[in-house]
Amino acid sequence: MQQENIRFIHFFILALFLFSSSLFTYAEEMPNGYYASIEGKKDSLLKVALYQIIKGGERYVYGPTTYHTTNKIQDGDTIWKIGDIKAHGTWHGFQISDQLSDGSIWDMYSTTKRYFPIKGGSAAGMDIEHSLPKSWWGGDENDAYTDLYHLNPADRVANNNKSNYPPGILNDSNKVNNGVFFMGKDKEWNDYAFCVIDEYKGDFARSYFYVSTAYHDMKWNTSYSKYVNSNTYLTFTPHLIEVLLQWHRIDPVSEKEINRLDAISSIQHNRNPFIEYPELVEYIWGDKKGESVDLSQLIRTTSHEYNVPIDTINPKAYPATEITSNSFVAHWKDQDRESYILEVFTTEDSGHNDTLIAMPGFKNEIVKGHNQIHWLLEDGTDAPYTLMDGSYAICSSTTTKKRYIRFDNFGKSPINTYLTVKCCVYKGDETADLIVRGNNDEELYVQPLVLDEQFYTFAIPEGTTTISLIQKEIGTKSKGYHRISFQQAYLYTGDYQHQEKHIENSPITIIGNKYTVEHSIPSGNTIYYRVTPDGLRTSNTIAIGSNEATHIENHTIRSISNKFIHQGKLYIQHNCNIYDITGKKQH
Repeated sequence: MQQENIRFIHFFILALFLFSSSLFTYAEEMPNGYYASIEGKKDSLLKVALYQIIKGGERYVYGPTTYHTTNKIQDGDTIWKIGDIKAHGTWHGFQISDQLSDGSIWDMYSTTKRYFPIKGGSAAGMDIEHSLPKSWWGGDENDAYTDLYHLNPADRVANNNKSNYPPGILNDSNKVNNGVFFMGKDKEWNDYAFCVIDEYKGDFARSYFYVSTAYHDMKWNTSYSKYVNSNTYLTFTPHLIEVLLQWHRIDPVSEKEINRLDAISSIQHNRNPFIEYPELVEYIWGDKKGESVDLSQLIRTTSHEYNVPIDTINPKAYPATEITSNSFVAHWKDQDRESYILEVFTTEDSGHNDTLIAMPGFKNEIVKGHNQIHWLLEDGTDAPYTLMDGSYAICSSTTTKKRYIRFDNFGKSPINTYLTVKCCVYKGDETADLIVRGNNDEELYVQPLVLDEQFYTFAIPEGTTTISLIQKEIGTKSKGYHRISFQQAYLYTGDYQHQEKHIENSPITIIGNKYTVEHSIPSGNTIYYRVTPDGLRTSNTIAIGSNEATHIENHTIRSISNKFIHQGKLYIQHNCNIYDITGKKQH
């Protein structure tokens, strides 16, 4: 028996909340003079000048995290060697650029909640989506193919429906409507097009304008001449320009885009000018064609003067200020809600667990060589190891055969043995039931699953030597399948408990985006808070340790400094004060 503590499951979940917002501390901001050469330019000359600025740069390899062991020479440059940052894959980039404050993946194609795999690789039920379809340029695996500015983590069902269709102004959404992503007939083309909620329209439009500019010399596939044209510097045909301008104007540059811009710039070392200076869109495609650019008169979204629109997608709690041993001020993002539910709590751990089997990620190489976890067909023979959901979640069946996971070689389970499994309904399916079987295939539990990835915990009877996980039924193409994606599994024994203990009066309904919490922080302890805006998901969790407090009683002042981003701008908290990057104190 391994003497490992299962507490890391609880720690990992909490860590997602505590540290996900720190990803952008590695952001790369705009270099001085980066856009100087566009001064006075207009129309096609402006677009060419931007092309000369933003073309090229570094790229992650397309796909899951990958390392190349050979040195390949390309254009005189040695690339893809172990330890080289370029050896990372697209999904590694998404962890930097597309993570919500609660640790889940920012998916502009659905509301399904999914997480980045612990062991790396692609997420279950998701694809790498080219917002501007790669088939429009013929699908060549050039720099555009791997450019993160127009790659998004996307729900696979929505992505499959989007296919090669353009953004459009829809007459209806009869083909797809999942509350975020829509497909129907466009009003002019009378063919399928896609649409998204207003909060994401500008994101898509500005990625299209970026591709048109960063790959200004690209030859477009004549099969898509309805949308793109190599014979004009504008790239797009008139109706597509109409759609993109409408989307660009409806949805101003958001905090999400600003953060994503800086994150991707830290990887690729080039910028998307239409996020940084959104008015440039009008100078090339819109109302200011024919006018020369005066940079000093343009709004720069990465400056402190830019009024960032209120975000209604990603609730975020900020580090506490004015911390003493008896109180602190909790802060969170203003999301234009009537009220916010503030939860303030401490945690308590008791007991101890021993891990019998730990599988933090299902991967070919891990399952294949594991002597306690087996991947089998229903007749007991080995199942193919190539049938994976991305590189990380195993699907419980094909469309005709059941496959199942069996745990054994852990001895006889003692009293207080538990199985915790992270799983969800497989991509494209609507429902699935998980069956947990014990010795002699005795059915122990039937658990209905949902589309969101969730942890499920089952008490295992004492004396169990074999555990099997299998779906209840396969289904049919006409009536729908009922498959399961498995992501993680832990078998453990013990009496360990992790509890959240709310302070008195918590949760509290608050009007506004800050609140003074009067509660002592005993020495050596930590207190936490998170917030749920009315009608939105819950934010990340902020931790406050007793060592961060200003202890007035004994006149001991502890120096605290940390960085955080608010509305796309970097701030520094030092003790009880907040400063911008110029050192100016904020109020």
